[in-house]
Amino acid sequence: MQRTYLALGAALLSVFALSSMPATAQAKKAKPCYSKTLAEEADAKQAKYKISKGKNIDVAINESLTGKPGDPKKGLEWIVNRKLGNCIACHKVEAILKLVKPGDLKSQAKYGFHGEVGPELDGVASRYTEGELRMLIVDPKKVFPDTIMPAFHKDGPFVRIKENCKGKVMLSPSRVEDVVAYLKTLK
Repeated sequence: MQRTYLALGAALLSVFALSSMPATAQAKKAKPCYSKTLAEEADAKQAKYKISKGKNIDVAINESLTGKPGDPKKGLEWIVNRKLGNCIACHKVEAILKLVKPGDLKSQAKYGFHGEVGPELDGVASRYTEGELRMLIVDPKKVFPDTIMPAFHKDGPFVRIKENCKGKVMLSPSRVEDVVAYLKTLK
C-alpha cells in the first residue's frame, strides 16, 4: 500500500511541480507544454468526436480521432514516455515488463517501475471495445467520475494550468489512436 502511495505521489509531483512555483520561477522555466514535439505537432488541438453508447460501459468514441488506425509500436512509445502518456506511472502492464532486460538499467528505466494506483492493463482489450478504450483515454471522467486519471485529450477547463498549455491536449489525436492500437493488443 505504501508503494502505491509513493508511486502516486511521484507521478502527481511531476505533474504539479511547475504549478506550485512562483510566477517568476515559472517564467524562467517556460518550456513547451508537455513536450517539445507535442507543442510542434499540427494536431495538438482537441479533435471533434461523437460520443456513442458503449457495450461494456455507458459511453464510447467509436470513430477514430484521425480517421485512420494508430500504430501500436508508437502507442507503446507514448505509454512508457514519462513526459507524455506515462500510463505505467499508475498502471502495471506485464507485456511491457517483459521488455526489461535483466541487468540493463536503460531498459529498466524505460520499461520498468510500474504503478499500482490504476487497474492492471493486461487483458484490457478483452474488457473494453476499441471505442470504449478511446473514451477512457480521451476523458475517463465521463465513465468514472471519481477517477484520478487525467483526460489525455481534453483542452479544459483546468485549474492552474501553465499559460503555454492552454488550449492544448496532453495527447494529440494521432497519439491517442496509437495508444488505442497498442491497448488493443493486450488481450
